[in-house]
Amino acid sequence: MRAFFSERPKLFFCNGIIVRELSLARHDPNPGSGTLDPSLLREWIKKAKKGDIGSYQRLYEVFARKVLNFIYRMVNSVEEAEDLTQETFVTVYRKLGSLKDDAKFEPWLFRIARNYVYQRYRSRTPATVPIEEPDDNDKGVKEPADTRKNPDEQFQAKELQDVVQEVINSLPEKYREVFVLSAIQQLSYNEIADIVGRSLPSVKTDIHRARLEVRKKVKHYLKV
Repeated sequence: MRAFFSERPKLFFCNGIIVRELSLARHDPNPGSGTLDPSLLREWIKKAKKGDIGSYQRLYEVFARKVLNFIYRMVNSVEEAEDLTQETFVTVYRKLGSLKDDAKFEPWLFRIARNYVYQRYRSRTPATVPIEEPDDNDKGVKEPADTRKNPDEQFQAKELQDVVQEVINSLPEKYREVFVLSAIQQLSYNEIADIVGRSLPSVKTDIHRARLEVRKKVKHYLKV
């Protein structure tokens, strides 16, 4: 199966399914927020497994931005993140029938996304995922403008956001991925352990160390 992409509007086609491409410029600052009725999610998965296109599109609409955000935080490239998100959901469409436990859809989904990140960059550097400098014209992950803030407050919020992203980029790969999955995607320890393929104690330790490192580096940046 191949995915075909059009320039305007931003849509991609997957086995006859037309799905709107998401932009990081319209990023949800807290993509892990909100609740979804588990029974409704199971219903969509069940129907999607049977080939129901509408249910697959609903899964995409709920989870695509979260996956996009996770991948972006790992590779720091909007273009790469969009490409890998699309590849992830093409694989979801292909492989959904192999998912045995529908309750584990989200960890399964992020495991696919994570695999694509490392597959893409394995030939370039086996030890770590390379972090690219954002292009000046790159929209990146941006918070929606808050009209209640004055220009100085908006500038400070943007500056802090840039600092946090730079700190995340500087984390070792094993800390970066668990920090993003925990602090930004708000997944449970068990879900994260399932995604990254490490033991629960190891994941808890890595998340704790990552949070300490982020806190320390953010304080350092703000004092400079």
